[in-house]
Amino acid sequence: NFLRTPFIAGIVVAVMIVPIIASVTREIFSQIDDDLIKASVALGANRESTFRRVILPVSSSGILGGVLLGLGRALGETVAIFFVLNLVYDDFNWFQIISPEGGAIASLILAKFGEAGEAEISALLAAGVVLFILTLVINTIASFIVNRSQPWRNR
Repeated sequence: NFLRTPFIAGIVVAVMIVPIIASVTREIFSQIDDDLIKASVALGANRESTFRRVILPVSSSGILGGVLLGLGRALGETVAIFFVLNLVYDDFNWFQIISPEGGAIASLILAKFGEAGEAEISALLAAGVVLFILTLVINTIASFIVNRSQPWRNR
């Protein structure tokens, strides 16, 4: 059954995060100083080169921040993956994205927590701590990348 595969789950999550990335990017573009764009045009640049050489460099850290925010949202999308995939946790599904099995840590916690015993609850909470640490590391790396991409903004 092709409809319950990691490929389809990836498409669903991509559809969920694209509006976040687009809205952050649009907001970043709207905050660019108009005088900067007018100066570029006054110096003889056309619209395409103004976008490529003025707007993108000025807004690159904001766009990168929006992409990383979308990545954080994709990592946390438990319910979408839970309802699309046939959850299988005994085996890894690395290179077979159209086979109907797979899962994620968050969907494992969602699926198993209600019926778990004492030892399983401890294991699920440990999995949640691992997921939290992974998210914290990704956010720290994202913050570092955004700060490094435009060092003149940190003064």
